[in-house]
Amino acid sequence: MFKIWIFQIMIATSCIVLTLSCGSPTTRGYFIPETATPTQDTKQGLPESANVDLSKLPYVRNAFKESTGISKVNLDNFYATTHGKVQHIAIVSNSSFDILKAFVAKGWSPIVMIQFQGRTAEILPISDYNNQRSEVHLQNPTNLSKRRLTYTEFQTAWSRSSQNKCVLITPQKLTEKELQNVLGGYLAAEAFQQISIRSR
Repeated sequence: MFKIWIFQIMIATSCIVLTLSCGSPTTRGYFIPETATPTQDTKQGLPESANVDLSKLPYVRNAFKESTGISKVNLDNFYATTHGKVQHIAIVSNSSFDILKAFVAKGWSPIVMIQFQGRTAEILPISDYNNQRSEVHLQNPTNLSKRRLTYTEFQTAWSRSSQNKCVLITPQKLTEKELQNVLGGYLAAEAFQQISIRSR
């Protein structure tokens, strides 16, 4: 009697197991909990610091080899007078300081116009930034000397002089879509929706 009762429990248990493991296949696929499929976020965020070695960017230095012959110093004239010196150049409008940092993090050296009170306007590439020190470096591409500025000094002079524009000289021609893809790796989409690009 005792053995029959154990056998019946085993049969009942087997039926339960079979019932749990059997069933009609679902037509909508299997449910997988969200924790089992983490989404990949391609946005890295801006690094705390980044630098570009201008000595390894001859296509940037070529734009500064000879006097540009600009009568009025501004980025639009700089862009226009680089024909024959550089192959691929873009002027980016409505930039922000974070956008400039993203370009440096990418390995590009954004070229800006900057003017301090009582001094002549200058067009120079940004080669470094460092959030811990709140410093940015502008570098002369011909002799590679650097000028260090605080973030506040730079942003004040740049927004006033360049009107938040910069020039990029790159190995390939840049499109707006490519530019947005690069910036999307470092910044939220809202941070660069306003930019516009003119390139050749």
